[in-house]
Amino acid sequence: MACNHGGYYTCQDKYNPGVLQPKKWENCMTLDDQSWGYRRNIREIDVLPMADLIGMLAATVSCGGNFLLNIGPSGDGTIPAIFQERLRQLGQWMDINGEAIYKTVPWSRQNDTINSDVW
Repeated sequence: MACNHGGYYTCQDKYNPGVLQPKKWENCMTLDDQSWGYRRNIREIDVLPMADLIGMLAATVSCGGNFLLNIGPSGDGTIPAIFQERLRQLGQWMDINGEAIYKTVPWSRQNDTINSDVW
């Protein structure tokens, strides 16, 4: 498979096969919808909304994947305030819901056909 990198699959940005995979895989994505690097003119509309971020995290974990989230720090290593805010929000969500993410295993029955938001 072309997307095989070492011991896991990473096929493309925001990769999620939607079903359990026989091999480890990773969903690599960035908070900035326009770039993987630093942009001094980033707008809030270009940053992934929390609902989408949580949905992608849950969908990745539910299919047995690893979620790799990129942020683009400035040249001196400073994390832009808009990314700090989003990471804090994700941290607050994880404080409450982390048990559903960490040390979980995918369930063999996935993708509720009645409600598309249920993984």
